[in-house]
Amino acid sequence: MPTVVPSHNWNLPDPPGPEAAQLGRELGLPAAAAGLLLRRGFATADEVRDFLDTSPARLHQPDTLPDIEPATDRIIAALEKNERICVHGDYDVDGVTGTVLLLTVLRRLGGEVVYYLPHREEEGYGISLAGVEFCREQGATLLVTVDCGSTDIAAVAAARSAGIDVVITDHHEVKPELPGALALVNPKRPGSTYPWPELAGVGVAFKLAWRLLSRLERPREELTDLLDLVGLGTIADVVPLRGENRILARLGLAAITANRRPGLKALREVAGIGKGAVTPYHVGYVLGPRLNAAGRVDHARHAVELLLARDPDEAAGLAGVLNEQNNARRLVEKRVVNQALDEVERRGLHRRRVIVVGRIGWPAGVLGLAASRLARQFGRPSIVVSFDDEPARGSGRSVNGFDLYAALESAADHLAGFGGHRYAAGVKVERDRVEDFSAAVNRHADALPDHVFQPSLDVDAVVTLDDLDEPFAGLLGELEPFGAENREPLFAALGVEVTGWPRCIGRQREHLTFRARSGTRELDAIAWGRSAELPNLEPGVPASLDICFNVEKHTWQGRTTTRLVVRDMRTPGQSPAA
Repeated sequence: MPTVVPSHNWNLPDPPGPEAAQLGRELGLPAAAAGLLLRRGFATADEVRDFLDTSPARLHQPDTLPDIEPATDRIIAALEKNERICVHGDYDVDGVTGTVLLLTVLRRLGGEVVYYLPHREEEGYGISLAGVEFCREQGATLLVTVDCGSTDIAAVAAARSAGIDVVITDHHEVKPELPGALALVNPKRPGSTYPWPELAGVGVAFKLAWRLLSRLERPREELTDLLDLVGLGTIADVVPLRGENRILARLGLAAITANRRPGLKALREVAGIGKGAVTPYHVGYVLGPRLNAAGRVDHARHAVELLLARDPDEAAGLAGVLNEQNNARRLVEKRVVNQALDEVERRGLHRRRVIVVGRIGWPAGVLGLAASRLARQFGRPSIVVSFDDEPARGSGRSVNGFDLYAALESAADHLAGFGGHRYAAGVKVERDRVEDFSAAVNRHADALPDHVFQPSLDVDAVVTLDDLDEPFAGLLGELEPFGAENREPLFAALGVEVTGWPRCIGRQREHLTFRARSGTRELDAIAWGRSAELPNLEPGVPASLDICFNVEKHTWQGRTTTRLVVRDMRTPGQSPAA
């Protein structure tokens, strides 16, 4: 494993001023909590209440989405004429949940519906020519996409040549030339008047279902029954968890917790999630990876069939398959990540503003995971490329403040193709153009401010552990779910005392756990992957440690406590400020 670990600045906020005290009085919160809200851009109590209000009534009507009416008209016509419809999805959680959502709705409406998902390794992202051929063989005359299609000009043309109408539902960035589809339902289209352009792919599919069910005057329950799928896809995908996405995510978490879908119930059981509330962590790090594993190591249809399953025994069997596939994915991911980290250190790529690294033998299914790890490790936008095909395929993940899609646009002359959005994207690049591509995206990055590429921890509030009382914890729960543009609050506590005996845990004893005391309160703390810090801890010495941390509710053996998840730690002699 490489030893390069960039130093992080701690960007500490100013102490709460009188405006924080005033906001705290109006909301019944301590000044530290009010200061956190002010740093998030909320200037008044009404703005805070508006953000925290996630009632379904605040969801936007779908009628202003581009092409929503012709898309709905064509689907209704297909249902009335008993035409065969093919739903063409994508292989990640967003695409899978959106596919299941439309399949569920169209079948309830009596539609004759089949579905197609491309194979990640063999076909890659987007409308597949093999998928178009599948539609033709199945006699489908209408192809409805989920989470793909906005840039697939050739595939849409092939479908039209075969006598197949195409309705695209997507959320990815569009290019000046649009495919010749009958309808392109995408809130990112130029000229769109839809109020929230950052829906996930499943969110766009949900809006189409909403309009369809409304036009046909179907019961409201047929729409609300879909919210678990919307929550899964929205949280698992890299989309901003603000605005309408935040409402959909919270409603979705409540629906997942209700446990009515046999497939999700089976997946929760095999993943070891108890009967309590499902959290964003469960979706992002427990359920999501298992659903994604199908497309990463085999085929995403296993995930679709799990979510469609009605028989508990069938669901249990499919959940077991996904769990095994996830275990296999972990082994492959570990190998690729370690090799990528070694390559970055050996070539000094972490000194560039954008990391581009590639090798033969890296499966396409784990490239995005490896890119995420590099981005976290080095605080740099990262693109990981597999040279197994020509053109080579890669996946990129960004960091806060860097628009990855704009960077790819600036280097488009060196790419065979690309798609995605500001936080995550995929590329196709000829192997002999990789270095030119890397140089081009780095030229784009060189024009941006230095701070974007300086690994840093943006602290929301400096607190004592006494501040982390029940009202404060309640506020943190109300701010969930956390994700892009609504990151998990980060705190610093300065001059903490380590109590008891710190110890290393984990299969390889790679994690560090200890108790921390500040003020009159003492809490458990865990630092993932930081066991090397053990010699730096001095138990029983007052004010011996500064910590930067998130706060979580941790449940163990039926008991739930507040725990500190330590992101960084320093002795007081080391300056934490940027």
